[in-house]
Amino acid sequence: MANHLLRSSDQPVYVSTAEGVDSHLDIYLHSLVGTLQNELKGNLLAVYLFGSAGYGAYEPGISDVDVYAIVNESVLDLHKLSRTISHAAIPCPARKLEFVLFTRANAAKQTAHPVFEMNFNTGRNMHEYLNLNALTEPRFWFLLDIAIGRDLGKSLFGPPPHTLFPAPKREWIFDCMFESLAWQRRNGPICCDGILNACREVSYAKTFRWVSKMDGGAWMLENYNHPNIVDLAMKARLSKAGLPQDLASEFLGFVENELRGCRAN
Repeated sequence: MANHLLRSSDQPVYVSTAEGVDSHLDIYLHSLVGTLQNELKGNLLAVYLFGSAGYGAYEPGISDVDVYAIVNESVLDLHKLSRTISHAAIPCPARKLEFVLFTRANAAKQTAHPVFEMNFNTGRNMHEYLNLNALTEPRFWFLLDIAIGRDLGKSLFGPPPHTLFPAPKREWIFDCMFESLAWQRRNGPICCDGILNACREVSYAKTFRWVSKMDGGAWMLENYNHPNIVDLAMKARLSKAGLPQDLASEFLGFVENELRGCRAN
């Protein structure tokens, strides 16, 4: 997926030249960034598209839209901002919008515990979720998003993500990958995204390159003899079928062992 770029100006300038980009997503992102710019004005520093939509693996009706934004100074009324970008205000064509807001100062900190201003989830047929306290959230969601997004994310507005988010230390990345696997086991059933994310983690541990979840699954099939559960997980993205939990749990255990081996080296 090519970059959809908004440049800083009094009015949004939205450029979309990629072939094969989902038109509904394209229109939605245009509207979302324009709304953020109108609402936050000069305080808005950057808006980034992370997740599958930013990594060239967006699947309409299946994927979420992950958007990270950075402001120069704290926003006084985050509840108002959430209402402004909610599904009711801007209908999201994806499964849901996951929107995370950072101040420039907190984004610039190289820390094992990223501190956001706002984590907001909205979409059709779901209860909206708004959290303004980063200490109550598992850190791995955000640290891994930043690690991957620095390499693969797209700038919708402002400078590239690696210029504002410093690279997390590799030891923190490994810690968070272990935490993500433990979270999957505690909060089962283990789903297709959990399996494919684990594949991506092994791929990163072996190559130190980030890929999308689906590319992580393809990499695992190519390099390891675990085709059954990985193949089932890739198919379940479309079919929404459940996975055999014994095989899924066994696979996550295998991934943990692989990560330990890579970390030791």
